[in-house]
Amino acid sequence: MAFMDERGISAMKAYKYCVLAAALMSANALAQSTDGYGTTIRLPLAVSSGSYSSTLFVRNGGSDAASVKVTYYGAPGTPFAGERPCTTLSIAPGAVSENSLATLCGVPIGPASNYGQVVFVEQSAANIPISVFTRIQAVSGAGFSVEGFKIGSLTGGATSSTVSGLRRQAAAPGYQSNCFVGSVGEPVTVTWSLRTAGGAALGTPQTTNLSTNETVRFLDVFSAAGAPAGDYSNVQAVFSETTAGSNPGFVAYCTTQENVNFDGDFRIAKEADPDDLRSKKVGVSTSSALGTLLGLASGQDQFGLYLQHPDWVQCRINGTNAPQLEMRLEDPQGNVVAGGNNISSFQKVYLGEKSTRNNGVSGLWMLKVESRNLLSLSLPYGVTCETGNGSNPPLLVNHSVIEEF
Repeated sequence: MAFMDERGISAMKAYKYCVLAAALMSANALAQSTDGYGTTIRLPLAVSSGSYSSTLFVRNGGSDAASVKVTYYGAPGTPFAGERPCTTLSIAPGAVSENSLATLCGVPIGPASNYGQVVFVEQSAANIPISVFTRIQAVSGAGFSVEGFKIGSLTGGATSSTVSGLRRQAAAPGYQSNCFVGSVGEPVTVTWSLRTAGGAALGTPQTTNLSTNETVRFLDVFSAAGAPAGDYSNVQAVFSETTAGSNPGFVAYCTTQENVNFDGDFRIAKEADPDDLRSKKVGVSTSSALGTLLGLASGQDQFGLYLQHPDWVQCRINGTNAPQLEMRLEDPQGNVVAGGNNISSFQKVYLGEKSTRNNGVSGLWMLKVESRNLLSLSLPYGVTCETGNGSNPPLLVNHSVIEEF
């Protein structure tokens, strides 16, 4: 996905692209989910040029009128680079506002390529949720969509995020892959690299320093990374936040365009284990929320887990004292799902289809830990739970003097 400049029709055609919104419609973190409403929404890409223009749709999901502050952040090197205030939107409950980037933010359609991020902030006294997407369309009618992300889902780079399946091909119809990184509200350093399907390095790692709310693009990402000349397929782009002494958020995405019909796609970089304690694939607890190390002599420790069924879950008691302890998992209604007497770990157990637990609502499950026999001393231990959809690390919520199993 690239944006047109003034170097003539042939260069403009080489940079045409399309984006498919379907690539964003998967769960959690940097993969857009159906949980797409918030009071601050960031649109990672909007365009206004002689070839493409954005139409922005903002929906009020609340029961009161929404007042939405809009700010455009143009990419460096574009005619409207940097922060640009836009018209504040007033949107009735359940209504959708439709505006072009040109009319909303004064970023005109013209021969120059304007692109960047747009931030939408609902600023009423009430907490009114909004959602955003943009339709980016060429004069011919060809176009694509990009979803807006609630700001809390852009979690930063404590772990790496990856885009898969990038391609470059010289022969007709020709394919080109391009990547972008953008900062979110504060400066960030992003180190990125290309890897083969098997994980071998292609070219050399690149480090990009971004100021606040800045977007940087890499046209033909293979050339940008210094990969040897030639065709490639099924290549990964891996992005990591490497800012010294902090962990700011950022957004990264890539596209692969086909150069005859100019169709293409949009691929948001996805984190396998987001920097989000609500969504850890592997959650480990060794202490209470107040920092007290876990230890049990009698009675029962109770841990809360917010699980997102349908899912697979496995848990275990850690440490040398595990053989003297036991555990079991209960759903929000108190039904035993796994574990029990003299069991200190259980392998992957299926939590059931959506409607079969808690009336279809993802809720608070309980993991209970007890001693197998009466103990004279408190035994230190830890707890680990692994999930497919992600959950919080087991959170100690109560100690009961009564043992149940």
